[in-house]
Amino acid sequence: MTSSTDVREFVVNQRNGVKGLVDSLKLTTLPSPYIQPPRERLSSDNILSSSSQVPVIDVSNWNDPQVASEICHAAAKFGLFQIVNHGIAPVELKALVAAARGFYQLPVEERSRYWKGSSVSETAWLTTSFNPYKESVLEWRDYIKFEFLPQRDGFDATWPPVCKEQVTDHFKRMKPIANNILTILMNNLNSTIDETSKQTLMGTLRMNFNYYPECPEPSLAIGTGRHSDINTLTLLLQEDGVLRSLYARATEDGEKWIHVPPIPGAIVVNIGDVLQIMSNDRYRSVEHCVLVNKSCSRVSIPVFCEPVHDSVIQPLSEVLANNEMARYRKVVYSDYLRGFFERPHDGKATIESVKL
Repeated sequence: MTSSTDVREFVVNQRNGVKGLVDSLKLTTLPSPYIQPPRERLSSDNILSSSSQVPVIDVSNWNDPQVASEICHAAAKFGLFQIVNHGIAPVELKALVAAARGFYQLPVEERSRYWKGSSVSETAWLTTSFNPYKESVLEWRDYIKFEFLPQRDGFDATWPPVCKEQVTDHFKRMKPIANNILTILMNNLNSTIDETSKQTLMGTLRMNFNYYPECPEPSLAIGTGRHSDINTLTLLLQEDGVLRSLYARATEDGEKWIHVPPIPGAIVVNIGDVLQIMSNDRYRSVEHCVLVNKSCSRVSIPVFCEPVHDSVIQPLSEVLANNEMARYRKVVYSDYLRGFFERPHDGKATIESVKL
């Protein structure tokens, strides 16, 4: 594999993914399709030395007013926080990480059965990078996405047996946690969650198994490019022990980034664009990115709470009650989703596109 075209053909069109590339070759340099332009690399000059800015919130008592206050403050100021004592046993989280690694340890022929566009499952598909057919430079990542549709019989029947049970169980465990967080955030906006608004806030649940292989020249690559999540809320499990991976922009308009360290048993909570729009900027969707490592691979497992596709997203009437001007135009979520996935990762360009 000597040319950029050969690498793309092998990774994307032949459905080997970047893991297949790493497994097939003893790479000592980064293949050219993965070399990011300098503006997209995260240099040490832009990284704050302390990660203490990322709030860690004990949610052992969801009814404690202090818990609600800390969650709302973090959602407004940082756009992300970590929760501990959420009720999911560490052994269950470790089993999920092991299941994710188990999937990527399958032979490439077995993994490729789930490749996007021809997957054996309607609710699970695998791809590489972010949008490999639109990106001029690829991200150093493969991911399989699962969609949770418990109302449909057999929705998970063709999921990979190596991880099917763990994925289904994790969806079930995360759903009430997401509901608790969203209830707190909506109450703070003088709004309540009913069956209709629940469909807008978390009517769709999806999960990724992200896989970042070891990288020969990590300073030139990016695992996931800088972006904000476009959904409502993301609940992320980081693999223990792999540091210097996840980074978040420290302030909305600054160039400094903070490290979001893996804490054993913790869940990272990201505010998404939908909440920023609905709150009319009271909450902040956080721009973040993922770096890669030379000496080890890494998995991460986000659960995405999203609106159903035909939901109309706009600032809540409750936040506009005192003649406050709406800062965003209304948009159908399926259109917003399409706009996000039709371009490479590009910071917060999607939410900027619906600003008034």
